[in-house]
Amino acid sequence: MQNTRRYERYKANLIGINGRIILAKFVKIIDISIGGLSLQTEKRLNIGNEYTLKIDSKEKVFTVKGIVVWSVLNNSIKDSKGNIVPLYTAGIKFTNVSGEKINEITDFMQTYKRDIDHKVNLFSPSGRRLYVRIHVTTPENGVLNCHEDYKVKILSLGGMLIESSHPLEVESTLPMEIIFPEYKSILFQGRVAACLQKKVKDLLHYDIGIDFVNMTEKDKEILHEIIRLLKTTNDSSRAR
Repeated sequence: MQNTRRYERYKANLIGINGRIILAKFVKIIDISIGGLSLQTEKRLNIGNEYTLKIDSKEKVFTVKGIVVWSVLNNSIKDSKGNIVPLYTAGIKFTNVSGEKINEITDFMQTYKRDIDHKVNLFSPSGRRLYVRIHVTTPENGVLNCHEDYKVKILSLGGMLIESSHPLEVESTLPMEIIFPEYKSILFQGRVAACLQKKVKDLLHYDIGIDFVNMTEKDKEILHEIIRLLKTTNDSSRAR
């Protein structure tokens, strides 16, 4: 049978190539304190993982980083197509909070606390901020930047086959990153061409086909360099 593939494909596991899927999910903030917040999202957040949350308030946009300390499935809704969409609630503890960041969080709390909480003082008599948890009046929308790791199994100039613990929606386009040995990496837009569930020794994973749809010339040069390395490595492996 004639090979109709446009690009030659190479096994990537011989040199160990990994990557990240850069996900951005809209979330709804339930309550917040100087030390952390709880939120609702359609994505299950992994306990112990660190995420970046961009909060878009009426006054300004600011970002905070935090580690997930708990995460539970507590509700579900139907989308426009009638599909059941799970809703998760998670608690996040802020990390590496600077004085400036504390001021931004405090201003947000002062602006959005409920009427019933307007008498709650966020400061002690000495002027120190208190770790008071405030329920926001109309939960503000935020964007949660999530990184999902994956392993590259096959790589070509046009795309790749990856192994991930989470499925991706076919035909969706996502910002992605490939991390090569020697700390080189490339950023690009990847289109999900296929997503197949696999089971190995009772462990589920997904083989996902990705097409490269948008990549800078600089990153293309790095990809060409890695492909040349993979060609040499694959040829050497077959010659043994």
